[in-house]
Order: sequence, then structure tokens, then C-alpha cells
Amino acid sequence: MKAAELNLFPPRTWLFLAGAAAAGILSIFLPALGAILFAADYIAIVIISPPVGLALYILLAPFPLGILLHHHKFYISDVMAIIMAFWLLAQVWRRGLRTIWSTFVVKQYRAPLILLLGLSVLSLAVAWSRVGTSIKILEYVEFFVVVVALVRYTAFNAPKVRHFYLIVLTVVVSLVAVYGLYQFMFQLGPTANIVDLHHVRATAFFGQPNVFGAFNDMTFPMLLALVVLGPDSLPKKWLTAALFITALGVVISYSRGSWVADAAAVFFMGLVAWLGKGRQVMGRYAAYGVGIPVLMFLLVIGLGKIDLSHTAISLGYRKNTVERLSSSVTAIFNPRGHYDTNQRLLIWKSAIQAIKSHPVLGVGLGNFHLYIKKFPPKGLGAIPPMAHNLYLEWGADLGVGGIIAGLWYEWSWIKTALDVLRMRAQQVSQERYAWILGGFGTMVAFIVHDWVDFMIDHGVIVPLLLALGIVAAVVTEIRSEKI
Repeated sequence: MKAAELNLFPPRTWLFLAGAAAAGILSIFLPALGAILFAADYIAIVIISPPVGLALYILLAPFPLGILLHHHKFYISDVMAIIMAFWLLAQVWRRGLRTIWSTFVVKQYRAPLILLLGLSVLSLAVAWSRVGTSIKILEYVEFFVVVVALVRYTAFNAPKVRHFYLIVLTVVVSLVAVYGLYQFMFQLGPTANIVDLHHVRATAFFGQPNVFGAFNDMTFPMLLALVVLGPDSLPKKWLTAALFITALGVVISYSRGSWVADAAAVFFMGLVAWLGKGRQVMGRYAAYGVGIPVLMFLLVIGLGKIDLSHTAISLGYRKNTVERLSSSVTAIFNPRGHYDTNQRLLIWKSAIQAIKSHPVLGVGLGNFHLYIKKFPPKGLGAIPPMAHNLYLEWGADLGVGGIIAGLWYEWSWIKTALDVLRMRAQQVSQERYAWILGGFGTMVAFIVHDWVDFMIDHGVIVPLLLALGIVAAVVTEIRSEKI
């Protein structure tokens, strides 16, 4: 059965969904038995309705559900990805190796991804921790090969499936953002995250405010495009509500990287929409893309005056919303006058040193944290888990070639989206155009935010993977219709 013909919820699906939920509860008391039963139910769900199986991945990936294995968190989403990979392989293996290859390694992003993965494998020869590098390679394969291929395969010629994935994503991002608001209002977080005297930067289930912000900032552009330019068949009222909640999540993260990422995404999406659709869409686009974030900033400034904390901890030197906004500018001109910016500079300096001393294959994918632990720069407050810059991380981990491969990979995303967005209006349907524009915005948000962070990690990367897979599916649809 083709993905486009799939019934999302055949009758038996609900039985196994209930079984998976029961197994999840059982795993609290009997972890091994619960995990085995969950996997069995999930296999049945994937066989009966693959889109529901992938939707469960989208729903559960942002939550820290899993077990520790060799000092590495083995997430439930990893198991789900493995099961879905075998399902996809079973659908195409009879058609030969060429079909298997083209299904799993999506054509639009293929060449740079092969280079990036190839360098990652080669870096095993010099890796400071071969176990750590092997795990990171498997993560890259899960994210950029398996999940992207699954989204593309199930969403191809299936607008109903695409809309289903979007609704599931809005549900999970709304839950995460609302929980983040709860943390913010009641000061539920570490002292280091205190802002506005009696509040904390939201982290939700990610444990880190910048990651929480990234999950929201990569979702916002996708929602924006589909609310403003998407077809009326979408649940626009629900998506609009989710757009407000997601924008609120971006603000209460107090992540300047997230703020700048969404500003860049909204700007470039607006520019593309103006050039492609004309001025007639710009009023509505500006109202949602600019008006909603401004309203959410004003709301958070007001909420900052309310003290609901139960900890009685008040740190006057912690910036409020306005001061945090202004520091985003002043930190550029006086970075050493801002502690967190100065710490980033020290980390980046160390990453550059790692590139200079290991220019060919780096220190092994995912191993920069070991380098900076061995050679900490003077003045560094704490050893970071990564370089706080994806591009320097690629360079330190994989050498100069890693930076080239990574930038080429990201350029392939942007080029794929822009090639469609430049087409004439009659060549691209309203639904497809909105998805491509939203995917483009998500890509921009990821690229910009990762200049100051590293967001290739479980959960937070889900919006990007969804964007990559759906953009590839839509492009394939358009090209197949031209033949």
C-alpha cells in the first residue's frame, strides 16, 4: 500500500495505542518488561499505520524517556527509529539496492550528507573516544537518514499525513511551552537560570533554556507559514493558538539565540513571500510574524512583575526581559563586559585551537568536550558539553572538511526550498507553497541559532527533521508531475 493510500487510524490502531500506553505505565514499576511490551505494541502500530508510528516519534522524542547504557542515554525514540527503519526497509528491499539507497538517502541532500557521514566514520581513526564517536554517528544516521526518509516516504502525495504531523507537533510544542511557562512563573529551576528577580528561564523537559528555545523557534516559522498561507482545510484556529503559545515559549526561554533565529526566519520568509506572492500577503504576514512575538514580549514583561515563587530567592543582578534584549546588542560591541558572552568566546577560542591542532580529521565526532576538558582556556567557568557553535564543533570534531561538509549540507536544504519558492504561483499549490516556505523558515532558524549553540540532539531537532522530510516530499511531487 502506498503512503498516500494509508488510513491513519484503522480500528486495530487504538488497541495497540492503548497497549503502548499501558506498557509505558508498567515500565515505571518493571522497566524491562514495560520496555519489551511497548516495543511489541509499537511494532504493531508501525505495521498497521506507519504515519501514526512516526507521529508517536514526534510526540515522544522531546521527553527524556529512556535508559542509561555505557554512560549514554538510550532514548525510547532511538528504539522507535530502529523499528521504523526496519519497516521502511521491508517496503522497498524487493526493488533492489538502488531503490533502497534512494529511499533512505534523500536525493535533495545526498552528496553533502554522504561527505559529512564519511568524515564522521573516518574520524573514528583518530577519535579520542571511539565509543562516543560511534554513538554520535548512529545519532546522525537516525536523524538525517532514517527520520528524514520516513517523513518523506509517508508524506509523499499525502497532504492529510502532512497535516497530521503538523497537528502532533503543535500539540507537543504547546505542552512543552505551557510547562515552561509554569516553570517561569513559579521559579522552578536552578539559581543560574533566575531572571526578572523571581522567575527562571524556561527549560521544560530539555534541562537547558537554549534547547527549549530552539525547539520553539524552529517550530514557529512552520506554523507561521501554514497559518498565513496554508489552505483553509487546516485547523487554522488551533494552529493560531499554537502560534501564540510557541512564540511565548521562545520569549520565556530568554535565549538570545532563539530570539535572533526567529527574527532572521521571519525576515527571510517575508522577503521570499513578498517576492513570490506580492504585497497582498504582507499585511497578514506581518501581523502574525511580527505582531505575535511583540505581543508575547509585552506579555512576559508584564508577567515579570508578578511574584509567584515559593523559593524566596531573588537575584537583583539577573536581567529582566528588556535588559536581556538590549544586552543582545551591547554584547556584540563589548563581549568581555558580559560574562556569558565572554565564556562563549573562550569556548570558541578553544574550538579554533582544536581545529588548528587537528585540521584533517579533528578529534572525532562528538569529542570536542574531551579536548576542552584536557586543554581548558584560562578563565573558563565550567567544561561545556559542546562548542556552543555547530560549525566550530564540526571543525573541531571532523577537521576543516567537517565545516565545509556541514555548510554544504545546510546550503542543500536552502537551495532545495528556494528552487520551489521561485517557481510561478500556478506551478505550486497553496498547500505545497506554505509547507516549503515554513520548512525554509525552520531551516533558517536552525542555521542561525546554531552559530551560538549546538542543536543536533534528541527532541529539539524534530521540527527540522520534519521540515527536511516534507520539503523533500513536496519537491519530489512537483518534479514527478512534470515528467
